[in-house]
Amino acid sequence: MEIITSVIQFIMDLGGSIFLPIMITVLGLFFGLKFFDSFRNGLRIGIGFIGITTILNLLISCLDPIVNYYAGTGAGFAISDIGWEGISSIAWSTPFALIIVPLGIILNYLLLRFRFTKTMDVDIWNYFHFILGASIAYYVALEFGVSNVVATVIGILVGLGTFVCVLKFADIIAPKWQSYYGLEGTTCCNNDAYLVWLINWAVCKVIDMIPGVKNIHIDLKWINDKLGSLGETSVITFIVGVLLCLLTRQDLATTLTTSVTLSAAIIILPRMVSLLMEGLLPISNAAKKFFKQHLGDDYEINVGMDEALCLGDQAGLECAVIMIPITVAVAFLPGIGVLPVAGLGSLAYCTCMCSLYSEGNIFKILVSSTVVEIYTLYAMTFMAPLCTQLAFDAGFIESTSTLVTGSSIEEWNCMLLGIVNALFGH
Repeated sequence: MEIITSVIQFIMDLGGSIFLPIMITVLGLFFGLKFFDSFRNGLRIGIGFIGITTILNLLISCLDPIVNYYAGTGAGFAISDIGWEGISSIAWSTPFALIIVPLGIILNYLLLRFRFTKTMDVDIWNYFHFILGASIAYYVALEFGVSNVVATVIGILVGLGTFVCVLKFADIIAPKWQSYYGLEGTTCCNNDAYLVWLINWAVCKVIDMIPGVKNIHIDLKWINDKLGSLGETSVITFIVGVLLCLLTRQDLATTLTTSVTLSAAIIILPRMVSLLMEGLLPISNAAKKFFKQHLGDDYEINVGMDEALCLGDQAGLECAVIMIPITVAVAFLPGIGVLPVAGLGSLAYCTCMCSLYSEGNIFKILVSSTVVEIYTLYAMTFMAPLCTQLAFDAGFIESTSTLVTGSSIEEWNCMLLGIVNALFGH
């Protein structure tokens, strides 16, 4: 077991840009593709992943002056935001974390064979979402006084149970995901996405029932028709960047650099997604052929991937920058104790996901995203004591004197465990 754990840890340490090409190459060979065809597909996915990561990092770094300005207004917040990166590190540090990876792969294959799911989750890099809930269950169980062995079993079962739920969620969302985002043969397997989509769906349903408000429809085509070249995505983004910099009192050089970089990021991101899809589609087609041969011609298979694939949505990207001051304003609502500094640069994930049921309607995207952020910040505040204890027990922090929290801790499985923990007075 130690050898298997060491091998898995080595592969995971390589990072997604290296791990994904390896995984895709192996899958391609398994589904009958020639080695160099499979390797090319894996390489394109790796290149696309690097491109997306690079552009997102560029986007986040160019927003640093704006984020720092808002951080300076939040001196009274008592909870530190360690971001999803910190939360994932806590999850992966759980003693049994890496055991869930091979168990999840085996379970996914069996569920495919028995037609329980049509989703093949290749995004093993993001297994930390399942492991996070498993980690919380493990440490909460220890707090209740059970033995380490029993707590480990409980944690693993919670992690695998979450994994099964996500596979079914991925099956349900696949048709809408593919038709709206144009991502044929794929679906999303990130656990954090489903609550966002549920909120997005509910908000859109409510808006559609309000007279007058339901008729508000602002999309990129409407903007382009009204403004011509001035309404083109890169120009609009540049203008929004300038306004945001003026709002946060940036100097001229910072304003120009930030605005141009924002425009570049929003134009390049969809192209990186397209490159990634060039590698995914042959794998998806090969998988479909394989499972049709073994399970029948009527069987469909979808490749489960990161929600980063939806970052090709232009309307969602347009709204990401607008959501920065809105999110900061939300943080000042009564009862919220955290300023999401680490999450401000990643709002594109939220806005692009909220474009799904909004269908590109910028008004609905912004309203949905605002509701998502309200829920997220209250949830992060509620989970802070448990998150802090989890980080301490995992050896991530040396003291519980300062509360910590981060995105991903608000996911549905974590919140359920947090509520159970709170109800029993821990």
